[in-house]
Amino acid sequence: MKLQTENIYQVIELPAAPAKVFDALLDQDAHVAFTGKDALIQPHEGGAFSLCNQNHTGYFLHIVQNKRIVLAWTHRKFPAGHFTTVDMRLSRNEMGNTTLILNHIGVPAGDDGWMTESWMKSYWSLLVEHLRESIEVAQV
Repeated sequence: MKLQTENIYQVIELPAAPAKVFDALLDQDAHVAFTGKDALIQPHEGGAFSLCNQNHTGYFLHIVQNKRIVLAWTHRKFPAGHFTTVDMRLSRNEMGNTTLILNHIGVPAGDDGWMTESWMKSYWSLLVEHLRESIEVAQV
C-alpha cells in the first residue's frame, strides 16, 4: 500500500541577512547553539546530516550559497526508509532581513499537525531567538 503524504509550506521572516541565516542552518556549532541539541553537518551536496539528537537525518541534495538548501530528510517517527524533501529558499526582504520559504514535500499524512508545529516551535522560533541574540551581542 502506498504511503499517503502531504506537504508543509511555511513562510518565515528572520531577523538577519540571508548569509547569517544560511550559516546558522549549515554550521554545525551554530546549529547546536540555537537548537541546544547535537548535530552533525557535512554541508556539501551528498553530505550527510544528523540533527536534534539524531531525530532528523538525511543528506544534502542541492546547496546554493545564501539562497537555497535542499535536503533528503527523514525523522525517526517516519516509516523506515521514507525520506521527504525539504526545500528552503532564502531571500533578502525590504528591511535587509531574510524571508525563508520552506516547502517540505512528502510528509506522512495524518500526523495531526505535529510536524508543522515542530518546525515552528522547535526550530524557527529557536532560530529567531538565536539570531536576535547574536545581533544584540554584535551591537555591544
